[in-house]
Amino acid sequence: MWAKRTPDSIPHRRFDCDKLRNPQLAQNFREACERHLVDPVDQASVEDHWTTLRDAMTRAAEETIGFVSKKNQDWFDENDGTISLLIEAKRQTRLILENQPTAENKRTHKQAVADCQRGIREVQNTWWQRKAADIQNYADQRDLRRFYAATKEVFGPTRSSVGGLKDVDGATTITDSEGILSRWKSHFENLLNDQANTPNDLIRMTPQYPIRHWMSLPPSIQDFDKAIKCMKPGKAPGPDNIPLELLTQAAMLNEIPPDTPTIDLQFHMDGGVFNLARLRAKTKTTKTLLREMQYADDNATPGQTAEDLQRTATTYNTVYERFGMQVNTDKTKALIQHPPGQILPNINTTINEHTLEEVEQFSYLGSILTSTPTCKKDVENRIRAAHSAYGRLSCRVFNNHALTMATKIMVFQAIVLSTLLYACETWTLYRSDIQSLERFQQYKLRQILKIPWESHTTNVAVLNQASVTSVEATIIYHRLHWAGHVQRMEPFRLPKIMLYGELANGTRPRGAPKLRYKDQLKRTLALTNIDPSSWEQTARDRATWRRAVHHGTTAFEEKRKENEEAKRRRRRERQEQPRPPPTLPCELCPRLFHHRLGLSSHIRHKHPPRR
Repeated sequence: MWAKRTPDSIPHRRFDCDKLRNPQLAQNFREACERHLVDPVDQASVEDHWTTLRDAMTRAAEETIGFVSKKNQDWFDENDGTISLLIEAKRQTRLILENQPTAENKRTHKQAVADCQRGIREVQNTWWQRKAADIQNYADQRDLRRFYAATKEVFGPTRSSVGGLKDVDGATTITDSEGILSRWKSHFENLLNDQANTPNDLIRMTPQYPIRHWMSLPPSIQDFDKAIKCMKPGKAPGPDNIPLELLTQAAMLNEIPPDTPTIDLQFHMDGGVFNLARLRAKTKTTKTLLREMQYADDNATPGQTAEDLQRTATTYNTVYERFGMQVNTDKTKALIQHPPGQILPNINTTINEHTLEEVEQFSYLGSILTSTPTCKKDVENRIRAAHSAYGRLSCRVFNNHALTMATKIMVFQAIVLSTLLYACETWTLYRSDIQSLERFQQYKLRQILKIPWESHTTNVAVLNQASVTSVEATIIYHRLHWAGHVQRMEPFRLPKIMLYGELANGTRPRGAPKLRYKDQLKRTLALTNIDPSSWEQTARDRATWRRAVHHGTTAFEEKRKENEEAKRRRRRERQEQPRPPPTLPCELCPRLFHHRLGLSSHIRHKHPPRR
C-alpha cells in the first residue's frame, strides 16, 4: 500500500535556472506562467494567492527549463549516444568480417575503425573546446560561482576519504566513522549549548532603534519589487522550492555597524585621480572612515598605531566575553606594515594575557597580506596555484594525444592563465614580478607545444605559435577595464574612495618610494596611448572605453614584440662584431682585461690584500 502525496508537498529538485539566461526560454517561461495563472478569488486569503502563484511558477518551470540533471563527470558522459553509434557501426563491420573474411570486408572494417577513432577524437575536442570557451567567458565576466563550478567539473571526479579526528585530549586519533560522528556531536553540543550569562546592563546599553510602525503595514508593489532586487541569485530555495532566478536577479546589500574599527582616508571626486595637489591644499576634501574590512568569519581589524590595535583587540575580547563567546587566540595573528625605511619593534598585542603571534604574511580572502606593501608574495601564491591547476589537467588535457593543440591552448588560457592572473587588475607590480609571471607562461607553453630548449626559439615566436597574448598585455587589459569600472561607480563606493583617496596620516620618503597603484595606472595609460588627463571622461561611456582599451592593448603588444625583436637583433650584431683586444693590464701579473669590472674582480680574488 502506497501513501498518496499530499497536495502541499513539493519535490525538492532544483530547477535548471541557468537556462533562463536564454532570452527565448525566459520568454517561454513568462508565457507559461501567464497561461497557468487563474483569476484570483476576491475572498481568498493571502496563503491561497501564494499557493496559486507558486503552483503556476512550478508548472511553468517544469515545462520550460526542467530540473538540474546529473553532473557530467567527463566528456564521454555527455556524448554517450554519439559514441555508442560509432562503436556500434564498428562492431557491425567486425561481425561481417568474421562471417565473411574477404578483402573488401577487411577494408570496410579498417575504415570503420578509423572513422570511430576520428569521431571520438572530434567529440572529445568539441567538448573540451566548449568547456574552455564557457570557462573563459565566466572568467571574463568575473562570474566566480560558475567559473569554479565549471573548473571543478573539468578537473574530473575526486576520491573522497575520511581522515582521522583528534579526541578531546588532543592526543588520541579517532579513525572509525562512528567515533568521528560521536566526536563531532559532542563538539557541537558543547559549542552551541554554552550558557551565556549576558548582563542586563549590557542589554540596556545596546543601541535600540526606534520602532518602525510602517513595517507592520501591508507591503506595496514597490516594496515587493525592491525586496526582490535586494536578494542574491544562486542560493538554495526555501521550502516552497521557488528560487530567486524565477523572479529576478539582483545584488546583495550589507549594513555595517557604526562602531567598527576604521582607517582615516581623505579623498576628492573632482579634479582627476592624479590631481594630488587638491588633497594637499585641503580644499573640497572629504574624510571618510574605512570600515569594510570584515567578511563573514574573516575579521581584519586595522589600526594606525600599536596602542590603537591593542585597544581594539581588548574591546573585541571584552564584548565577546560578555556575550558568552571567546576569541580564538591561536588563529588570531598580528601583522605590522612598517613605514618605508623603518623597522618597528614588536608591538606585543595581547588578549587575555596571551600575546598574539606576529607574522610576516597572512592569507585573507584569497590574497596574501604581507608586512611589506608589495604583491610579491601574492604573485608567488598565484604561480603555485597555476602550477597545481596545470598538474591536475596534465593527463586529461595537455598530455592527451587525442586533443588538438588548439584545444590544449584554449584550456590553458581558460583555466591555468585565469588561475594565474586572478585579481591581477588590483596588483601593483614591479618588473621582477612581471618577469616571474612571464617565465611561468613561457615554461608551460613550451611544454604544451613541445618546444625543446635546444631549438633557441624566442619568447615572441612561442606566443605567435600559440596565438596567446603576453602576460603583461593581459594584465594591462584587465587593469584598464577595472579602472574604468571603478570610475563609473557611485562616489560612495569603497573602491572609488580608495582610488581617489590618500591616507590622512603619514608621508612618503624621499628618493624612490614604493610604487603605488595610481603610479602604475598612469604608466599604463601612457603605454596604451590613452591621455591620463582625459581618461576619466572616456571611461564614463563603457563602449567607448572598451574600444580604447582594446586598441591600446593591441598597440602595446605589437610594440612590445617589435622591441623584443630589435633587442635580439642588436644583441646578435654585437656578437658578430670582432671583439677588440684587452687593454687594461694587471699590475701584479701579466694578464690583460677588457673592462675595469673584470680587473677589479680579478684583483679581489687572485691578489687579495694580506692581513
